[in-house]
Amino acid sequence: MHHPPENQKEKEYYSRIRKVLAYIQENLMEDLSLEKLSAIAFFSPFHFQRIFSLYVGESPKQYIMRLRLERIAHYLKLYPEMSINDASFQSGFSAPSTFIRAFKKYYGITPEGFRKLSYDEISKIGTLNPHKGKLFEIQPSEFWSMNLTTEGDNGSTSGMNIEVKSIRSLKVAFMDSHLGAEDAIVNTFKALTRWAEPRALITQDTQYIGIMLDMPFFTEYGKCRFRACISLPDGVSLPKEIGSLVIPEGRYATYSFTGTIQGVFRSLIAFKHEWIDQSGYEIAEIIGFELYSENPALKPYESIQQQIFVPVKPA
Repeated sequence: MHHPPENQKEKEYYSRIRKVLAYIQENLMEDLSLEKLSAIAFFSPFHFQRIFSLYVGESPKQYIMRLRLERIAHYLKLYPEMSINDASFQSGFSAPSTFIRAFKKYYGITPEGFRKLSYDEISKIGTLNPHKGKLFEIQPSEFWSMNLTTEGDNGSTSGMNIEVKSIRSLKVAFMDSHLGAEDAIVNTFKALTRWAEPRALITQDTQYIGIMLDMPFFTEYGKCRFRACISLPDGVSLPKEIGSLVIPEGRYATYSFTGTIQGVFRSLIAFKHEWIDQSGYEIAEIIGFELYSENPALKPYESIQQQIFVPVKPA
């Protein structure tokens, strides 16, 4: 969110908007009318729209449209066999013609053309610039700030030792931020640790987990959402400002990695094109997670060993 809470009233508003954001994330293909979302937040529609825009930096309509289009972009690249109509339906569009027009306005290219682009080409597409009073309007190309093709991590699966494992479900507490915020990962884990430590929720058994809700191939880097998580014992009640979720049990392809966040994304490109396409598996969901060997609040992200988990299923 773009406007962190400072007093009790703002904290209350923040918790209500966070609840709405979580609901949108879990129900993106459903009807998300202003009336329904404002009722979840316990605001009038007029007041909700104003508060949402203040905290999120986009109107509810802009935000939902952007997430739906970016989810479709995921589907187009990860699931080449999925039809464009199915991708649009699973992202909340009821009419393919509406989706195709919106997609071309947002990305500047048709869905079929987008599907054929390399990740390097996608990462250089001009992105969304909302204008007051308009849903969105494409501006001249603005290159995304994350370079995914530079030297350093070579983006190869060689030496990654990828395995497929079955994991049990895990309940976590989380706080959200955006990667565009300064030191977003470390500061979000610091805030989560400040809440958890006095409640004896940080122990030697605590697991530290990061979830990237968006990828910079499809989303402007500054708007990519990051979810900092810690494992949660049973029976813990959470305040409004702390979210909880269950990482589902299932089969995950996993490999270890140490390096920059750019390196993580490059490794995921290599994972998709050098391993998953030849493995007999396909990616089951568009969101996986990272398991950190140490608390990212205490050590730089790039120096922490990460275990990457990508949900998979038989192809």
